[in-house]
Amino acid sequence: MPLKVIKVLLVDDHLLVRTGIKLIIESEKSLKVIDEARTGMEAIEKTHLLKPDIVIMDINMPDLNGLEALRKMKEMGISSKIIILTGQPNKESIISATKLGAKGYLSKSAEPSSLIKAIIDVYKGRSYLDLKVSNLLNHKDSKDSEKLVTYEKISILSKREYEVLLLLARGLNNKMIGEKLFISEKTVKNHVTQIFKKLEVNDRVQAALFAYNNIVK
Repeated sequence: MPLKVIKVLLVDDHLLVRTGIKLIIESEKSLKVIDEARTGMEAIEKTHLLKPDIVIMDINMPDLNGLEALRKMKEMGISSKIIILTGQPNKESIISATKLGAKGYLSKSAEPSSLIKAIIDVYKGRSYLDLKVSNLLNHKDSKDSEKLVTYEKISILSKREYEVLLLLARGLNNKMIGEKLFISEKTVKNHVTQIFKKLEVNDRVQAALFAYNNIVK
């Protein structure tokens, strides 16, 4: 059986950084950097065109930063999974990236093995935070603790559950959600049940409030 190769788009405005990260990624036979981008706009265009499995994207870039690019990708319905890369992690950007659908967050000081693990974990549907980011989140006051809990709840939602939650928050019933997403009403019901469980809420009102407080802009 041929080896499944995970296609990666690498986004950073520094050539030296891209070159180093590419060498790390392609040291793993199952990973392949299919292209590179220097700016947020270029990242959006290449992600839309090439449809990589994973996009590794710096936060600080010309024209559009990583969060702004991530927001536009989400609006366009791009399905590639995003890992945010940054030299200086901060809690606000971690939470913002998660709300926008990022599935991984890595500091540039992470070990090469962490980068490989992040790509594979995110590709398989899991979320990933490297040790530095985890320690940053765990150094918290009560307000930060609430944000960390929110991050964890959002990160365990599947892409489809996230979409159902947003439509639920707009007041759509299961039948209407099914029509929007081209899935059966029964499937929507199953997703809603999982959303309640993962968000630890009891009903649609509580789920909608969670979405408005933490996701809907």
